[in-house]
Amino acid sequence: MAFEFYDLLGISRGASAEEIKKAYRKKAMELHPDRHRGDKEKEAEFKKVNEAYATLSDPQKKAAYDRTGQPEWTGFSGGGFSADFDFSDIFESFFWGGFQSGGSQRRREVGDDIEVRVKTSFEKAVKGGSEEISYERRHVCPDCAGSGSEKGREPKVCPDCAGTGRVRKRMQTVFGVVEQAVACPKCRGKGKIVEHPCPKCRGERYVVFKTERRVDVPAGIEDSMTVKIRGEGHEGIDGNGDLYLHFAVPESDRGLERDGADLHYFLDLDPVEMVLGTVRKIDIPVAWAREIEVKAGSQHGKAVRFRSEGAPKLPNGGKGDLIVTFRVRIPEKLSSKERELYEALAQEKDGGEHSKGILGKLFE
Repeated sequence: MAFEFYDLLGISRGASAEEIKKAYRKKAMELHPDRHRGDKEKEAEFKKVNEAYATLSDPQKKAAYDRTGQPEWTGFSGGGFSADFDFSDIFESFFWGGFQSGGSQRRREVGDDIEVRVKTSFEKAVKGGSEEISYERRHVCPDCAGSGSEKGREPKVCPDCAGTGRVRKRMQTVFGVVEQAVACPKCRGKGKIVEHPCPKCRGERYVVFKTERRVDVPAGIEDSMTVKIRGEGHEGIDGNGDLYLHFAVPESDRGLERDGADLHYFLDLDPVEMVLGTVRKIDIPVAWAREIEVKAGSQHGKAVRFRSEGAPKLPNGGKGDLIVTFRVRIPEKLSSKERELYEALAQEKDGGEHSKGILGKLFE
């Protein structure tokens, strides 16, 4: 049947390489012969699923299969697994760690990552700047250089794991007897035993120091964005973790708001200014100070856009826009002269008492 490989794995023809691999792992677990001893039908289905993966996991074979609906010869034989698939991945999800080739290599000891929340100002987030932060960072002990032993003494190799930090453990599972590599209980996975602990780190090999440093605030950074600084996390014997900076940025600053890289400012105007027009001197926080023309007859909500005068766009470059929006500000109180003028205007517009009454109520 054409294109049956996709049906066998339960995926669509547009599935990604990771989705294909995930589907295969699931099917292989379900149909593995060790779970269905003597079931020839399951064994045949298992072989077919493996053949499907051997075809769909290879870009060239998959392309040919997608054109014709028929597989090329894959070199697949019997009940083995496709050559490029590490079946230990499947066991790892069940047995916490899977297998290690030979069990003779010590696991690399890399430091953990550090995460720090960085509060910064609206202005620095737009223009860029720096902030002072502090956090605790774990360092390799300077006295013992990470050995855990006091000066002049060396830790001894763990006799149980021969210095690998891992031992083999046999387990009876649905797949039969499985060997699993686990952390050595005698040395707690370190590979060595400290008999004379270093006084500074008490045999733990690491010490913790408070770290204070100044970090850059990238121009254009937004609230909840994260910046990674490689190698500045906790130290490890075989390498350091990374430092993650999570930025917290205010939503607005003195009437200036932000939408991505665009900046929004609302300019309050008197009705007279909107009707007759005017020129206003404004000082927009973070942006600039300049004069802006309000044309006669401008409407409430009119927006004036200044191209590329907003915040920088991360990570691709360029800048957003600055949008100034006009808003009518109705006076809450009027002087007697102002009231007289408004009433005169109302009478002029439609002759009388009706408009006068409306204005009277409006400004009471």
